[in-house]
Amino acid sequence: MRLLITGAGGAAAISVWKSLAAEHELHMADMDPLASGLYLVPEAQRLIIPRGDDPRLLDVLYDACKARRIELLLPTVDAELFPVAMARDRFESIGVTLPISPAECLRICRDKQLLLDAVQGKVPVPGNEPLTQEAADRVDSFPRFVKPRLGAGSRGIAKIERREDFDTQPKDGSVMLQEYLPGEEFSVDVYVRRDGVVIGAVPRERMKVDSGIAIASRTVNVPEVIQAAIRTAEIIGIRGVANVQFKRAADGVFKLLEVNPRFPGTLPLTAAAGVDIPKLMVDEAMGRPMPDKLLPFKELMVVRYWTERYFDAREWEALCRRQ
Repeated sequence: MRLLITGAGGAAAISVWKSLAAEHELHMADMDPLASGLYLVPEAQRLIIPRGDDPRLLDVLYDACKARRIELLLPTVDAELFPVAMARDRFESIGVTLPISPAECLRICRDKQLLLDAVQGKVPVPGNEPLTQEAADRVDSFPRFVKPRLGAGSRGIAKIERREDFDTQPKDGSVMLQEYLPGEEFSVDVYVRRDGVVIGAVPRERMKVDSGIAIASRTVNVPEVIQAAIRTAEIIGIRGVANVQFKRAADGVFKLLEVNPRFPGTLPLTAAAGVDIPKLMVDEAMGRPMPDKLLPFKELMVVRYWTERYFDAREWEALCRRQ
């Protein structure tokens, strides 16, 4: 199959490359000519694209898919997901499969307050409310936690340990005030078939995190987390892959943090544990038989390290000229 993967500089795109490069023709795209994933594929299969919020992005991706006869387009950058999903019909009209969730699901995932509201009472969630001055004044115990309603990664999150910490936070409702969850964090990699059946749900404990990326993780069979992740995916309408994050509260209950409706960067661990999600995605796109029940996995641990890719600098210069 011929695939175009965006976000070539990110761990998610490289994770997909690790699973699929040996059997499929991968084209890698990024806005930055220094994106490492661009140099994992031949020169003719590299593409420089506008940033995710640039109105030119869809036209560039459409033209590239048409010219390169792409069969599956996989955006891995948060800012690209919603606009690409809104243009689904346009891409499908030229035979391009988009293995991402519907636009409404992406809208809910993008706004963490909408997400928690959607699953309230059906999945454990932390106590939460929009941060206003009135909400801050009502807080009578610490620590608490604040995070932007919109945004990705760990940008803007903060632990509130005393009342003075509220002084630097906006109180216009754009930030969520949450119960502080002191326990371990699990990210559950899920895969949902086109008909809504969840066939993959693998919890990974994030044991060591650097710049928002887990560099030491292990898969752990935690039934309550698996079931909560499946229920979350079903309620909000996930299709394809998503990463559902939970953290243990002081009372021992794992509570939902957020849902990233895209490929995660630590996906090779999930594949090594027995559930190769990129391969499931391609099999479904090609019409191959899919599992009819939740796939088993083994408990496994990983530590991650840097590696190098050497190439002629003229390859980078050629990409720079394409900008």
